[in-house]
Amino acid sequence: MLKNKLEILALILALATTPATSSAYAADEDSNGISNSTSANDKPSSGFVPIPALYYTPETALAAGGVLIYYSRHKDDSPETKPSQIKPIIIGTSKKQLITSLLISQRWNNGRDHFSFFGRYRRYPDKIWELGTNSQRNTEEDYSCNIQFAEFFWEHAVGLGWMAGPIASIGSYSITKRNESGLLTSDTIVGGKGARTLSLGLQLGQDSRDNLFSPVSGSLISIRMSHYQDIENKPSNYKEAQLEVRKYIPLFENQTMALRFFAQWQNGAVPFRELSSIGGPDRMRGFYEGRYRDKSAMVAEGEYRFPIWDHFRGAIFSSAGNVGTDLDKIFKDSVKTSFGGGLRYVVDPREKISIRIDYGKTRESEGLYVQLNEAF
Repeated sequence: MLKNKLEILALILALATTPATSSAYAADEDSNGISNSTSANDKPSSGFVPIPALYYTPETALAAGGVLIYYSRHKDDSPETKPSQIKPIIIGTSKKQLITSLLISQRWNNGRDHFSFFGRYRRYPDKIWELGTNSQRNTEEDYSCNIQFAEFFWEHAVGLGWMAGPIASIGSYSITKRNESGLLTSDTIVGGKGARTLSLGLQLGQDSRDNLFSPVSGSLISIRMSHYQDIENKPSNYKEAQLEVRKYIPLFENQTMALRFFAQWQNGAVPFRELSSIGGPDRMRGFYEGRYRDKSAMVAEGEYRFPIWDHFRGAIFSSAGNVGTDLDKIFKDSVKTSFGGGLRYVVDPREKISIRIDYGKTRESEGLYVQLNEAF
């Protein structure tokens, strides 16, 4: 406990003394807490942006590393067009986790066409509990795994601000350490030794947010449907559908109400690490990421964001959600809830890049999160 407190104090001091970034482009939100945004004025056509990564979550404890972003725009693109980018990330944590990824995103035709490749490798000690909404805390087990993942997608503007296109992925994970008399040896859990999956699907989306970092107005709608084939386990396939809707409502001066709805449905033999889940730094803060897993999940969140003084801003948030064997089973059991608040320090007012410190609380657990940018 003392070690964790000292790590958090050192992290906050390091972040407080970090100079504000002057980049014209920094990353859109991803699972590592590192984000992107664009500024509507004076954008260069290309450039390199190094970003130090320093954060804290219950899943990783203290984490440090770096990001290098190369961004570019076609000479005929308008300044408001989102840039193409190449973004490698490497992170190490005090829990001896290694997190690496590579994003290659290319846009052309003034943003009407977009191709993306995302690859990830993780060496990741983690935790598992028994599956389902009635999972008990005393079933917690430690395990370790190596994770490889690659995703490709192409999308094209189809009108009225909507983009659509195919999406494909290949991924695998191998369990390198587990309790040989524990949950992962049970016949009821798919992928207790590992899994290798291939997927093909479609995605449809619309994004009218005024800023990718800290939106004040606009909305985001994302719909995905995929079919997965597991070549490691039998039975060997499953289907997945996902819907996410975000809405940003400007209130009084510099105040925003941010709302999010997320739903995921799966059918078939789903490896346990791929199951729908709740928890983590971005969805239902206060629960450990993956604390509850099942074939369906639904979450509703609200966050009120407001100015405090100078570069300091505050937030109050609450969430409600659950997992279940199917969407119509989710609310037959008691709904999980979380709430909390946080402080933001805006290090780049033009880009709205900020350091986020959040505390989330649930009936069974709590979590402190120190990351870059808003949760959604």
